[in-house]
Amino acid sequence: MPLPIAHPRPSSFQHAQKIVLAADVGGTKTNMALFRLEDGKMKMLREFTFKSAAHNSMEDMILKFRDQGNEEFHSVSLAIAGPVYKGKAHGTNLPWDVEDAGIRKAIGLDEVYLINDLEANAYGLSALEEEDLCRLYPGDPEATGNVAIISPGTGLGEAGMYFDGRNYHPFATEGGHCDFAPQNELDVEMLHYLQRNWDHVSWERLISGPGIVHIFEFFRYVKKLEVPSWLDEAMERGDLGHAISKGAMENSCDVCQATIDLFLRYLAEESGNLILKYKATGGLFIGGGIVPDLINELDLESFLRYLQNSGRMEHLLKQVPVTVIMNEKTALLGAAFYGF
Repeated sequence: MPLPIAHPRPSSFQHAQKIVLAADVGGTKTNMALFRLEDGKMKMLREFTFKSAAHNSMEDMILKFRDQGNEEFHSVSLAIAGPVYKGKAHGTNLPWDVEDAGIRKAIGLDEVYLINDLEANAYGLSALEEEDLCRLYPGDPEATGNVAIISPGTGLGEAGMYFDGRNYHPFATEGGHCDFAPQNELDVEMLHYLQRNWDHVSWERLISGPGIVHIFEFFRYVKKLEVPSWLDEAMERGDLGHAISKGAMENSCDVCQATIDLFLRYLAEESGNLILKYKATGGLFIGGGIVPDLINELDLESFLRYLQNSGRMEHLLKQVPVTVIMNEKTALLGAAFYGF
């Protein structure tokens, strides 16, 4: 059953004739689609994917999408990979900023909404079914309370949902930019290595697509692990992260295996941090495009050990269900939900 998530404007989520243009705006690509309500559920009418960096602005993409079809839409709702404040968003990995006033002027509509992409992921849980989720750990079968969401992708997104006893209320955070916390000598070496390039080393530098590459480079240049020639070829093609993941899944590359193992440990540790900060006894959801591809590579016992290793709070963490979001369009669905 979909989670009971509170709509920000409850009375508006009944308009059967309303069409929403929704988008999941990421540093690499932007998924855009039109949605309408049918029998209380969202139905996608048309969809297109843009390369974000190939366009000059958000307005440019919206106008191109509008010109591809002849449908009229009544609101625009955008999930942005970055903080949203007073109708403006500075995309952390985007080549341009987004402002609701500029979009209103460009398309001639008053209803324009900007929300953080992880907040949109949270709203998107309202549209998911059991087949869209993979339960890694059941926790307490009667678990209730707040929910935490962590999502490694081009960056590291984190969000939460406050539980009022009946419904969940999503909220955005920028927790992925909090300080990386070394736990052992290897981690301290990693911190010193990353500090060669950045004054501030956040969790996002490690728990993300680029983070996988940073971990790999650490093992290559600091720990001197052997690198097969086909990885150098993948680097030249700009496909290194995918090649590392594939090498680990195929058990054909020691440096790949070491990289993904450490990536998953860091993900587990920061997930445990997030649960404690939100007191997320209602569950942890892991989103993004990386983890679903690594499900078969995941050593669940080891992952849970690092996630639940929190001293006096270990008993609390062991109660928390852990679920992977398998539907890659969750943020798009959440943006649409928010726009009705």
